Amino acid sequence: MLATIKKNIRYLSDLRFPHNKGFCPICKRNTTFIAYNPWLRDNYRCKYCRTIPRKRAIIHTLQKFYPNLNELSVHESSPGKKDPSSTYIQNNCKDYTCSHFFPDKKLGSDVNGMRCENLTNLTFPDNTFDLFITQDVFEHVFFPEKAFKEIARVLKPGGAHVFTMPWYPHFPKSIKRAELHENGTITHLLEPNYHGNPISENGSLVTYDWGLDFTDFIYENSGLNTTIYLEINEKLGLNAKFLEVFISRKT
Repeated sequence: MLATIKKNIRYLSDLRFPHNKGFCPICKRNTTFIAYNPWLRDNYRCKYCRTIPRKRAIIHTLQKFYPNLNELSVHESSPGKKDPSSTYIQNNCKDYTCSHFFPDKKLGSDVNGMRCENLTNLTFPDNTFDLFITQDVFEHVFFPEKAFKEIARVLKPGGAHVFTMPWYPHFPKSIKRAELHENGTITHLLEPNYHGNPISENGSLVTYDWGLDFTDFIYENSGLNTTIYLEINEKLGLNAKFLEVFISRKT
């Protein structure tokens, strides 16, 4: 009886929580990718570096389209604490900087080794970076039209904003979920939804559900042309929802 129960548990595990051998783009090891929950985006992990699919997706995209990463000037906004994907970028880029927004600190100042920057009002000069990277940030920005414009400003000609975010292509139009007013108050247009925040236990409020029109939104506000890159490849641990990587290029 016990053997039968164990067999059934193993069958259900294989059915609901896939695992397979492959090669991790981040730790560059032959590994096993194991899913611990049906929500693969946050739970389909490399056995060794424990990365999740969207992290592997952005690194694989950088490897594919920017093999000369070590020669480029790169800025990353809002990296996670001890994030293996951000660590990979930093270790493979001679000119890497990163930032978070600290509301009580002066823009451009150093906060424990991290630069204080607001995406809607960056302190960098024009044409500074080859690449600007954000990972799951733009669903939390109140004024994305300003942020996309600022990123375009600080990119060099030929540079690109490479980013991830949840995308809902079945929505014809993007949906604004919350508004921030000049007095600092927030109006919730939909039920509040929060994601994890690497520098705040309060989490990050979701401000937009981005739909099919988001590439037009970016172009109209920044002049950047956006390519959507999606690769499903279990051998690289790339299998989950919201796995698209977006590349917005400056001409």
